[in-house]
Amino acid sequence: MKLKDCMLVTAAIALLGSASCKNAGYNKDKEDTTTYETKSDNTGYTVEVPATVKTNFETNYKGATNVTWRRYNPNDDVPIEWEWSGWPDLDTSYYTGRFNWDGRDYWVWYDDEGMEVGRITNISDFSTLPSGISASINTNYPGYTITSATMENDKNRNAYEIHLTKGEDKVKVLVDENGKVMKKKAVTAGMDTKEKPIKDSM
Repeated sequence: MKLKDCMLVTAAIALLGSASCKNAGYNKDKEDTTTYETKSDNTGYTVEVPATVKTNFETNYKGATNVTWRRYNPNDDVPIEWEWSGWPDLDTSYYTGRFNWDGRDYWVWYDDEGMEVGRITNISDFSTLPSGISASINTNYPGYTITSATMENDKNRNAYEIHLTKGEDKVKVLVDENGKVMKKKAVTAGMDTKEKPIKDSM
């Protein structure tokens, strides 16, 4: 075979290989996805977010900024006791969104069908907590200082996870909007108190 013919055959093989590689990556399910560049870390990877997630998110959080997406990772450092939320177990087919909305930073989780599982936001100004929560804390935990507060929402309820300290003692409570304690954990005098639901308010 002449050198010219050999070069033509080589070029044709390369062209066919390139086309087949492109087609091998084609997936008709990807036609209804939107790719977002993840900004929450420096890895530069992209996450394909289904159109249903995007549509539901943009409907519920108009004006959200700094929106980033990633696949749900059970090792993510989330600022709540996940088991307390009552939300279903998530898997890596779900999506985690981070964004700023209404002057607060939020986390939100969507299942792979585009339904919102729940969302949380840290509350930095404790004076904005509902009055029932503040009254309940002041009455039942005198001398304790709130060190963090997180609001969690799902389709059924709003709840607040409050962290309190007094010296070496620490208390973590999950309360409803009226201040009723639903769960709590405490470390007092160096002893752990296991989490448990509380039937009566504090």
